[in-house]
Amino acid sequence: KEFDQFYTPITICNFIQSVMLEEKDAIDPACGTGDLLNYYNGNITLCDKGKDVIKITKFISQTLNNNSNILNEDSLIYFLDKEKEYNYCVLNPPFGSKTIITDKSILEKYELGNKVKKQEIGILFIELGLKLLKQDGVLFVIVPNVYLGNCTQSHIDLRSYIITNFRLIGIIKLPDNAFSRSGTGVSTSIMIISNTKIEG
Repeated sequence: KEFDQFYTPITICNFIQSVMLEEKDAIDPACGTGDLLNYYNGNITLCDKGKDVIKITKFISQTLNNNSNILNEDSLIYFLDKEKEYNYCVLNPPFGSKTIITDKSILEKYELGNKVKKQEIGILFIELGLKLLKQDGVLFVIVPNVYLGNCTQSHIDLRSYIITNFRLIGIIKLPDNAFSRSGTGVSTSIMIISNTKIEG
């Protein structure tokens, strides 16, 4: 709770994985314990900057024998310098006022960060997730519902960035109590976005 980190219920993880084609390249750049991809049958890359949580992630991966590529890095920096492309990116990054980026050297690397003095880490992760996709790759990202209708400038800019540059496949509203066992009552949805240019 201290860092606005709430892990994804397994039912939601299972649903997302059930609509992904098998044997593709998939990444979770804010993986926590890796639950969003632990049972995916494909080439899995998991990344988190928390050293302790990565130890758990590696243990789970070894137990499941899913041969994940597991990295202990700050994805917001690490992947911008890599030429990595994925068919799928799945994300449930930290969201909220406690997780703010003020480091100019990071902000200036993002379209949704380079004109502001601070930005929510969740918004930067959505942009990163979209940048990691191959042509027609798909991002599944869990977002608080305020991202979908809030009138703060950062949320307006996020929605404009998505609609202008990508194809919004759909939004699935999750039950209001979906994350209650994880310690939060925040209403959330799954946004599904394709790296597909919209003509016209």
